[in-house]
Amino acid sequence: MASLRDAVRYNGLFWRKFAYLGCVYGPEWWKTYSPGPIGAIVYTLIAPNRRAAIQNMQRVLGVHDARLVRRAAIGMFAQFARCFAESMEYYGPRPHPIRFDVPEVDPLGEALERGRGAVVVTGHFGNWDVAAKGLHSYGRPMNLVMAHEQNQSTHEFVRVAREQVGVRVIYSDSSVFSSLNMIRALRSNEIVAIQLDRAESAGGTRLVPFFGAPATFPSGPFVLARLAGAPVIPVFVPRLGRRHYAVRIGEQIEVPKDGKGQATIDRAMLQAVQAFEATVREFPTQWFRFTPFWPEDAVASEPQPSERDLRRAAMRARS
Repeated sequence: MASLRDAVRYNGLFWRKFAYLGCVYGPEWWKTYSPGPIGAIVYTLIAPNRRAAIQNMQRVLGVHDARLVRRAAIGMFAQFARCFAESMEYYGPRPHPIRFDVPEVDPLGEALERGRGAVVVTGHFGNWDVAAKGLHSYGRPMNLVMAHEQNQSTHEFVRVAREQVGVRVIYSDSSVFSSLNMIRALRSNEIVAIQLDRAESAGGTRLVPFFGAPATFPSGPFVLARLAGAPVIPVFVPRLGRRHYAVRIGEQIEVPKDGKGQATIDRAMLQAVQAFEATVREFPTQWFRFTPFWPEDAVASEPQPSERDLRRAAMRARS
């Protein structure tokens, strides 16, 4: 009974499959015009997510005009629906071509050419799913680190969809084995992608300035990069229009092993968060954060490996 209730919830498997059918097999007019209104309907119906979106948008925009903030929050839901629809279509059996505007300078490609692997830090921003599939053009395995789905009824559906297009999923279940898999992937010159805006448990987070206030960010990606000798590279994929995205690749962030531990991590985190803030500032309604982000609103956490887990994994990888 509990699994059935989960499946028919708004974020459950039934609605996920229903959306998939519409995104893949629906007529073009439906794919084009329905996501925006559907996002606005969800905004109206899901009160906790609506309140959190308004809180976050107020900080991001830095204004107190309630109408402007609400309009931006509705826009966030609408943009999420558009990105979600295009992801489902792109992962399905009848994908339309996606246009990517790529940068002239490619720090990610340069890191992979040197055989160092790369820790890609991204966020719940724009459309990471279409980019993850597109990163296969580098010719290296792609590992996406993520927590289990909040609604367990969708877990297997989402995992299979990603792995069918060659995106390997590593679940951040706080076990040393997931950390070991990440380190081995980097030492094999692979890409390991981790979301920057999903905080770990208490021991694995740092407060970093974000839109003028301290916010909680995970230190795990930066500890991982230092242990594996790989650079951290911010990558964000804002939506520019119908099936049209930009790929924003930031500069390589080095986390040297011989640096002062915490200070080295703090500097790298600040650099990555500043790149994230600049991108969110440019595309505020594409930061898809539907729970409060700043600590005074609420501390959101998802299980990711702690620094201790990562160090233990590094020791095992050497053996």
